[in-house]
Amino acid sequence: MTRTMSTVFLTVLLAVGAAGCDTGGAASGASSPSASPSVSRQQLLALGQEWVQCIRDHGLTRMPDADLSPDGYLQFPPQGGYNWKADLRNHPGAIEACQSIEERYPPTAFRPKQQFSADDLRKLGEYAKCIREHGVPEFPDPNAAGEFDFAGTPLANAEPPQMRAATEACRQIWSGDVRIQNGPGGGKK
Repeated sequence: MTRTMSTVFLTVLLAVGAAGCDTGGAASGASSPSASPSVSRQQLLALGQEWVQCIRDHGLTRMPDADLSPDGYLQFPPQGGYNWKADLRNHPGAIEACQSIEERYPPTAFRPKQQFSADDLRKLGEYAKCIREHGVPEFPDPNAAGEFDFAGTPLANAEPPQMRAATEACRQIWSGDVRIQNGPGGGKK
């Protein structure tokens, strides 16, 4: 389940952030890596869509179709404002049921995690404080990797209704990728 949560939350769980946004913390001038050529784009997309169908079959009927980014990484872009990442957290049985498909993903199926600078980590701390001040008092501070560990908090099981409003209110502090972790070893990839 750890790998599943990691995979699901990399390209995703921006339950509190915007999908695909850059935080500005990546090194400039470096070319962006691309997915491995060992698996064709069509094979990767077919594998992603197989996972999507499995997730749909296990309760997330609004799960968006798999897609490939221009540089060949697998992604599941949200559609119509539906936050599938938050919904998936509430369906651990779907994650477990579809894990065997996910285990077939090549190691380079998803865009690598970006590294956060010290300034990014400071901003993430301010973001966490803002979220708490806007009605989500159990929102944790980020760890050294820039992740918010929800394990042991009410956030591990469900997104509170006030989360969306808090996210919007704090977007001026941090509008990039928000990495969520639900315990040791798990979390966004």
